[in-house]
Order: sequence, then structure tokens, then C-alpha cells
Amino acid sequence: MNAILLISIIIGISLQNIAKKPFTEKTGGNGAYFFTTLTGLFAMLFFICTSQGFEWNSAIIVYSVGFAVSYMLCTVASVIATSCGSLSLTALIISYSLMIPAFYGLIFKHDPVSIGFVPGIILLAISLFLINKKEPEKKFSIKWIISVILAFFGNGMCSVVQNMQQVAFDGAYKNEFMISALLMVTALSLIMFIIKERKNTRFYFRHGVLAAFICGIMNGMVNLFVMILSAPGRMSLSVMFPLVSSGGIIATYLVSKFFYKEKFTKAQLCGFIIGVASVVFLNI
Repeated sequence: MNAILLISIIIGISLQNIAKKPFTEKTGGNGAYFFTTLTGLFAMLFFICTSQGFEWNSAIIVYSVGFAVSYMLCTVASVIATSCGSLSLTALIISYSLMIPAFYGLIFKHDPVSIGFVPGIILLAISLFLINKKEPEKKFSIKWIISVILAFFGNGMCSVVQNMQQVAFDGAYKNEFMISALLMVTALSLIMFIIKERKNTRFYFRHGVLAAFICGIMNGMVNLFVMILSAPGRMSLSVMFPLVSSGGIIATYLVSKFFYKEKFTKAQLCGFIIGVASVVFLNI
């Protein structure tokens, strides 16, 4: 059963990354708020449908706001990054965001330094250096660099806020926290969509509903299955997270390489492989 859940998580992460690509190709990176609105809505509906009762506690609002802002930042920025850069490299850089909760634990919770932390950071630095070694005529755009950095911070802060909420409430109100946070994501994104993107509503609906549905459902499934596997005695976190992180990155790379025909220099390919290794070490 654990293996099935683990494989489902890896597939879910990959499908989220992959589903964005056709939408961004059609829209040129526009419609990010439209996409985030529907993604948040479908993810929220997933948690509502899988919830066994709802027990409200107003104290979770602060955490829901923090998660909503982080989630919205990550989703909007990742849509833009995918539209103007490599899908697999975007997924790899965003996966590095696990450093943020790691440093949060070290600084604010005084967590012990894991055995893989230092080699993971070293490999990460090497990976970033090699990924940046593109052919002279093919440079990373400023738009991609800014958007992937924002997605990196947004994704990392999602994990930090989730951890803060779970610690504060001793593991309680998981679904309530996610539902209220995703409701805020949907509302905030809808407001931004109305302000900035409503003129192209039909176009975005035609090209984005299916992709947003896949992303939203997969996001809800991934979060739910991770919470199940994280339960005491179910699966070691030091085993689960390296498998999930590296598996998702590799699956996305294979689709990018053979389906979207993305090309890499030899240095970038080495950087990608080292990057997967760094993710594994950072999770040990």
C-alpha cells in the first residue's frame, strides 16, 4: 500500500508540472491568475470531498493566510517560468525550495544538522553552476530567472507554514487548514483575474480548464497522500522525501526530453543529475 501511495505522489507531482506546459505554450505565460484560480478551486474541492467532517478553529486563519499567499506566489510564478524556460529545469529549481524549511528548522527550531545537509548544499551549488552553463547564443531570460526564484520561495514557504500549523495544533485541523487556505487562494486569484485577465476569459477557458483540473486534483492528492505516509509508524520521512523529490524530478525530465523535445548541454545534463543527488542528500 505504501508503494502505491508513493508512486501516486511521484506521478501527481510530475503531472502538475507537465499539465502547465500546454497551457503556457498556448497563452505565452499569460492567464496565470486564471490558472491559479481554477487550480486552487479544484484542490479545495478535492479536500472537501475527502474530508470526514469539518471542525472549525478560528486560530488557523493566520496560517491559512500565510499558506494562501505562498501557494498563490508559487503557482503564478511557476506558470510564467514554464512559459519562458525549460520545464525540467524549472521543476528542478523549484524542488530546491526544500532548503527553506530545512534552514527554518535549523534556525528557529534548532533541529540537528543531518548527515546529508552539507554534501547536499555543496552538490546544490555545483548543480546551479553547471545548469547555468548554456551555449553563448542561448541565455536564460530575466523573466524566467525572476519567476523561478519567486516560485522557489513560494513553494518553500508553503512547507514552512504547513509545518508551523501542524506544530501549533499538534497535528490537528489538517483538512480545515487546507480548505480555508485554498478558499483564500481561489478568492484572491479570482480578484486578480478579474482585474487583469478577464478580457481573455473564453480563450483561457478553452486552453486551461483541463490543465488546471489536473493540477488542482493532483495537488490535493499529493498533499493528502503525503500526510497519510507521514503518519507515525507508516514510512520513514528520510526514505519518503528523497524518493518523492528525485522521482518527481526524473519523471518530469523524461517527459520534457522525449515529449517536449527539450535539449540540454552536457554541462546542464550533469548539473541536472547532480541536482537530483543534492535533493536526495538534503532529505537524508
